[in-house]
Amino acid sequence: MSDPAIAGVVYERGQAIRDVMKRFVAELKASGVNVHGILQETPKDLSPDAIGCGVDAIDIKTGTHVALVRPTQYELDNKICSLDLGQLAEASMSLRRALTERADIVVVEKFGKHEKDGGGLSDELLAVMAEGIPTVVSVPKSEQASWETFSGGMGATLACELDQLQHWWATHKS
Repeated sequence: MSDPAIAGVVYERGQAIRDVMKRFVAELKASGVNVHGILQETPKDLSPDAIGCGVDAIDIKTGTHVALVRPTQYELDNKICSLDLGQLAEASMSLRRALTERADIVVVEKFGKHEKDGGGLSDELLAVMAEGIPTVVSVPKSEQASWETFSGGMGATLACELDQLQHWWATHKS
């Protein structure tokens, strides 16, 4: 295994990043890989005008859903989507558990403004990467430069394609 095993999956707006990440995780699980991390999902219980704004974090290991974004009517009216930082702290437990349970790989959807600014999941991501656990993070194209700075330029940059993830994993699994 080469060091460090870090990959940013860079995607453009409109690309099916959630589907790609979900399929990759499903393949890992089916192969018996001890995969931890967070995927995201649009909650099914939102009003039609809130669909584009609500987000749940799903713990890959346990399947637990954590409501990260639930817009108020004021936020909807003013086109604001605010992240619940308390809920984000709850979701971060999945990354801390990855350390204690020695995950084979950690998959995280997504690197964004909060991580770029040193908040969000940045501490947990850095701890996982420093521990040498292979780490895959989805990265919006608009945040690619910030991701490269955050990861010290040491990670691979992958396109939003399942075969790219499969190839990367084949060369980084122990």
